[in-house]
Order: sequence, then C-alpha cells, then structure tokens
Amino acid sequence: MTRKIPALIVLLYLMIMSVSCGGRKSTKLNEAPESAAVITTVDLSIEGMTCTGCENTICTSLEKIPGVKSVTASHTDGKATIEFEQGKVDTATLKEAVDAAGYKALKVTTGTDQ
Repeated sequence: MTRKIPALIVLLYLMIMSVSCGGRKSTKLNEAPESAAVITTVDLSIEGMTCTGCENTICTSLEKIPGVKSVTASHTDGKATIEFEQGKVDTATLKEAVDAAGYKALKVTTGTDQ
C-alpha cells in the first residue's frame, strides 16, 4: 500500500499539470476565426545577428506585433522568416521592430521573389 500512495500522488500531479499547462491559446469574443485570415510569409534579411541570443531578441520583438503568427530567426543565415496576417501588419512595421531591437533590417523577400 505504501508504494501505491506515491504513485497516485505523481499521477494526480501529472493530470493537474496537463490541464493547467494546456498552452497559450486564448479565445477572444468578437474575433474573426483564424481560417478567415490570409497568412503571408516573408524572409527579412537582418544585419548584426551574431548568436542565438540575437535570434531570441529578434523573435521576441517581432512576436509582440499584433498579427504576427510565427517567427524563426537564424544568425548563420542572417535572416528571419515571419508569418503574419495580411491587413494587420505590414513589412515596414516588421522592419521597424527589428531596427528598434538594435539590428538592421535590410531586405524583405516574399515567397514569389525567391
């Protein structure tokens, strides 16, 4: 019986954590469904990234912009790939966020430009 009690406690703990750590997705009232949004992907050439800390700074700065869905940055490639909702954000705003973070946004390339 003594072995069953710790196992039950661990099981209970895991069940609670799986419910409470369900992710960051929130539902807002009067918000259009995501399927209605047109998602655009662009690559942004960035000067000044030298490490993964720089990548994290770029990602954090861009993810704060309303309408940005995802960001991946690579200091070895010198670019960030950004997915965003058309009409909610534009490339000028993306460049401004990179510049404000202390880096230099150079060139925006869309999927059709490559």
